[in-house]
Amino acid sequence: MRRCYRTLCVICLIATVICIPCSLFMATWRFGLYFFAALCACTALMCKLIAVRDTETGTKQRISKWLVRLGHVLFVVWLCSFVAIEGMIVSGTRSEVQEPVQVIYVLGGGLRGDQPSQNLKNRLAVAMDVMERNPDAPVIVCGGQGSDEAEPEAVVMRRWMVQHGADSSRIIMEKQSHNTVQNIQNAGEICRQRGWSTEHVTIVSSSFHLFRVRHIMQHIGLTPSVVSAPAGDPASSVLMYIREYFSVVKLIVSGYW
Repeated sequence: MRRCYRTLCVICLIATVICIPCSLFMATWRFGLYFFAALCACTALMCKLIAVRDTETGTKQRISKWLVRLGHVLFVVWLCSFVAIEGMIVSGTRSEVQEPVQVIYVLGGGLRGDQPSQNLKNRLAVAMDVMERNPDAPVIVCGGQGSDEAEPEAVVMRRWMVQHGADSSRIIMEKQSHNTVQNIQNAGEICRQRGWSTEHVTIVSSSFHLFRVRHIMQHIGLTPSVVSAPAGDPASSVLMYIREYFSVVKLIVSGYW
């Protein structure tokens, strides 16, 4: 049994070491990778403590017992937070539009070469439907240039929409943002510069994203008004919903809750 714990400890330490450099090249998943690295490091420590508890005697055994119990409690607390937050994310996937729609924001969602990712294509397709239903509303496509991207997301988003029949004169690009908070804040600044009212802003994004978007809108003084786009294929959806947990935790830590 001791050998089993030792092997698991080594595996967790290796996973921790791998996650840290990977986070430097995967900006979108950085917070989640840091979180996972910390979780692996804690698991390795727990394995070591369990091994000490089961093989040592005296003071070392007593201390390790209490630390193992504390670790179990902390793990249960984290698991409860994961279930609770995922439940809120899933419950917040519905569209909720406040009429009339005065301005439409479309949030960036990653590129694949010079094309939008499937999640982003879904957002753009839904945004075009919203544009058709609200012919007087201008559209702001939001997204800067990531370290692994050849051009800003907003440029690719506008190009894709125009290629698929959207009116180019209605689409404004916001090319400086690198996260959801910046997407919404920078788009709001464009509205202020152009004299557009932000009383009835509607944001188009993926279903898993809407719970967080609503909270950001409330935090910066906007009335939540969102349109849900499909999250993509089932495997991708599961990954996005898991990733969104870490994004919500980051949102809470950064004070936007």
